[in-house]
Amino acid sequence: MDIFFKLVIKLNYYYDDPTGFYRRREEKRKDIKRLGLLIGVAFLLYVVLQNIISLIAQFTGLLDKYWTDSIYQSAIDTVIIIISLLVPFYFMGKRMKKISRVEEPLSLDKPVKIKEFLVATVAGVGVCMLANIVTSYLTLLMEAFSVHPEAPEIAMPTGIKGVTITIVRVIICAAMAEEISMRGYVMGNLRSYGDKFAILMSSVMFAAMHGNLVQAPFALIAGFAIGYFSIKTGSIWTGIAIHALNNGISVAITYAAEYLSETTTNLLSVALIYGLILLGGVALVAFIAMTKDKRLTDNCPELSLKEKCGAFVLNPAMLITFAYMIFLTILNIKIG
Repeated sequence: MDIFFKLVIKLNYYYDDPTGFYRRREEKRKDIKRLGLLIGVAFLLYVVLQNIISLIAQFTGLLDKYWTDSIYQSAIDTVIIIISLLVPFYFMGKRMKKISRVEEPLSLDKPVKIKEFLVATVAGVGVCMLANIVTSYLTLLMEAFSVHPEAPEIAMPTGIKGVTITIVRVIICAAMAEEISMRGYVMGNLRSYGDKFAILMSSVMFAAMHGNLVQAPFALIAGFAIGYFSIKTGSIWTGIAIHALNNGISVAITYAAEYLSETTTNLLSVALIYGLILLGGVALVAFIAMTKDKRLTDNCPELSLKEKCGAFVLNPAMLITFAYMIFLTILNIKIG
């Protein structure tokens, strides 16, 4: 009976709503749901555009060359990254902006303080190196139970042309396209409803878009760090720098393995990764001290984090997106 009376009182308060609290609460819930729908549509368009480009390549006979010429494959992958990611998020971004009422969710202005930017970049790269180790251990744990996650192989052509196109594709284009989409359009618009919520959801989406358990855990951890440092420095260039340097280190290690022995490559990799983790830890402590007056804000206290996440995810486009990404992840797992 007590529960019944409390419910009646709450319903009466909702309809009377003298302070407008419940009205604001429902409006913000609807806005988050609409943003989730638009972001889900952008992700579905991202998948559709990838498949359309693949079909065009197949019907025009370009697919054969794609699988036999690594430089050509890298060039096509660069085009796919740019078109499939930036085009949907650019068009959906205009609609997102109207809902979130953010004047400029995509901040490509230089960081306010260059020193903070540099320290944040070093700290972010350190977190990424730590994320690589965590991901490696998770992979080993899964393999111990005969679960073998796989990730799509990335062409790494050699020679001056090959190295150049790899740098353009992996270090420049991938870093910029993914950061502009994830931290710019997604996180930038969601910040209207809380920084922690924006970092969490953009990181989850960033992990999901990879569609495999080799890259997804890393992307989730790295996403938290990149989102945090981008917000604290006030610029998406921080995220781009961290992302680009992380990719650059991976590319450098991969090419080193082509010219050095396996033992030498492993020793250099371990020394580099753990050295960057140590340096990143020092930088993180320094960054926290430098930015102690800058706090993550919550512009939507009317809703809890759980309620915001529920409103964001529970819409048709987002549910289809996650279902597809889970399906893709399952396809990239071998059992036994």
